[in-house]
Amino acid sequence: MTHFEENVKQAGNQKGVSVLYDKGAASQANSEALKAQKLRDGIMRKKPKGKQMSHWNKLRNKAISKRRFVVERTFGTLKRTYGLARSRYIGLEKVASEVNLKAIAYNLVRAANVYINKGLNTA
Repeated sequence: MTHFEENVKQAGNQKGVSVLYDKGAASQANSEALKAQKLRDGIMRKKPKGKQMSHWNKLRNKAISKRRFVVERTFGTLKRTYGLARSRYIGLEKVASEVNLKAIAYNLVRAANVYINKGLNTA
């Protein structure tokens, strides 16, 4: 079982859910692994060497990028602002707790900002 297949299996996705992944996982084997688990293929496509990428694959990659951006932006903020680029702790349980607490802090700050901005817009 490949690293990709292990990640998908651990995620415990429901049937019919799109699995979004970057171009590093673009392979026929990974697409077939998703199909076997009845998941939708959301892996971005690579440009063939020495050739132009087809118009449809460009549109597909753009659509996937728009969906991935929302999640990637959040992880970038957590790494940059909340120090998730490195962990202060050793051990899976402690690191998981650290990540969860920082995610809670991020969500609280975000909720406060949304609340404040809504209040300003209605005045």
